[in-house]
Amino acid sequence: MTDWSEKMLCERCGKNEAITRIQHLHSDGTLEEVYLCESCANQEEENKIQAFNELALSFLSMLDGNKVAKNSTSEKKQLVCDNCGLDFDTFRKTNRAGCPHCYDAFYEQILQAAKQVQGGNTKHVGKVPDAFVAESEREERILALREQIQKMVEMENFEEAARLRDEIRSLEGKAGEEE
Repeated sequence: MTDWSEKMLCERCGKNEAITRIQHLHSDGTLEEVYLCESCANQEEENKIQAFNELALSFLSMLDGNKVAKNSTSEKKQLVCDNCGLDFDTFRKTNRAGCPHCYDAFYEQILQAAKQVQGGNTKHVGKVPDAFVAESEREERILALREQIQKMVEMENFEEAARLRDEIRSLEGKAGEEE
């Protein structure tokens, strides 16, 4: 591990002082650390954004029979980002989003492509920070409890519904305490 107490040069350009460490986890499991200056770190970020956009384009291009192109003109008009005005065809062709809201505007098309590429599985199964796992599990539990409450109300089992409601409040309170 590099001693950050001494100034070191950027490992990419070799000119400027390194201010950040970037870690790359390769597919073979090896971890590579690179110490970069601000300029090279910004370029690294741009490269990652471009790679993500290329991946999104790959997903979109795998849509069966280009379903979006087969839509009527009126449906095509709906596939426009409300924030920046980018249309889906341009997004797909250029592999560039006009703004972060484009991913919301084209969510269904991206999701369809991801499902095709991933065999129907769109849930992340790799490593994530423990805090995200705990929050995700809590949110899933709350959704399940809300469904149970609806069933209990339909069955007129109001005592059980109240107990489930209290459990939801408890879980939501724990989420607020951790923030």
